[in-house]
Amino acid sequence: MKIQPVIMSGGSGARLWPLSRRARPKQFLSLATQRTLFQDTVLRLSDGGDKFSAPLIIAGKDHASLIEEQLVKIGVSVADIILEPCARNTAAVAAVAALWTAKNNPGALTFLSPADHHIADNKKFRNAVISGAEAAAKGFIVTFGIKPAHPHTGYGYIQSGDKVATGAFRIDAFKEKPDAETARYYLSEGGYFWNGGLFLFSAEAMIEEFARLNPEILTAAKNALDYAKAAGKARLLDEDAFAACPSISVDYAIMEKTANAAVIPDVDAGWSDIGSWSEVTGDADAAHLIHDSRNVLIRSDGPVVGAVGVENLIIVATGDAVLVARRDQAQEVRALVEELKKRGREDLL
Repeated sequence: MKIQPVIMSGGSGARLWPLSRRARPKQFLSLATQRTLFQDTVLRLSDGGDKFSAPLIIAGKDHASLIEEQLVKIGVSVADIILEPCARNTAAVAAVAALWTAKNNPGALTFLSPADHHIADNKKFRNAVISGAEAAAKGFIVTFGIKPAHPHTGYGYIQSGDKVATGAFRIDAFKEKPDAETARYYLSEGGYFWNGGLFLFSAEAMIEEFARLNPEILTAAKNALDYAKAAGKARLLDEDAFAACPSISVDYAIMEKTANAAVIPDVDAGWSDIGSWSEVTGDADAAHLIHDSRNVLIRSDGPVVGAVGVENLIIVATGDAVLVARRDQAQEVRALVEELKKRGREDLL
């Protein structure tokens, strides 16, 4: 059974400001390898032999030329590029992906993946996706539970239940981002996994669940796709139809309501959503000056940065902004972005 990869490239990466901006959000930055996260994702899902079809890209309309440029650099041809005229969260993307697959790759399973995650072991990751095919073919909407490396408070968790297929288990509960004590309990108890925001399903099963649980999303997505117009090498979804789609995540719209949610647990492929600067690894560039300092991350797209007698800091410099944050406060960078919005500083967003 073929798997149709669908790469969602609509994230803003606000917690990676000031390097991540609206014009070039984090998926188009080189944060884990020499390539961008987007390029790594495309290559990861284009190298599955006869199991994986050519990827479909769903992205914001403002990034069309950036996507085409980055695809050319890695020499990959994709099945299609669909552009969103406005942001409508992941449920709308899942509905469009299911409708597109049903029409253009009938019989294939749809694999929905964010463009801005890092995977250390691509082969192990692809094998985990393939292992979910049996459950997805039975009509389950399968997500992938990431083996927790530590009691992380920035991720939601999935609690697994009874076995429903080879390697797949029914989802007993979705848990919101916990406090530190609760996160430690999840790890000590076992059976809880990070929610990686990855989904595998038959197009027909997902369409059926949307029709039952959120028909307005399905209708808006269908109309937007039916009336999409050519935009260079891509297709732009109909703006009026897509704008009418409720903005909600696929977790809330489908996964937490359906009786057919399943999880492939304990995926251990070196996953990270690089959701904040604390998730970015690597040594500081040799151009920077670090003296008598520990655990300091420095990133700069121009200025040379000097650090003396400091520890556990994140320092990020661009041509027009500088961020200095404690590592344990990296999640709070989003608050700075919200403040910039309040001040009307569109030039820094």
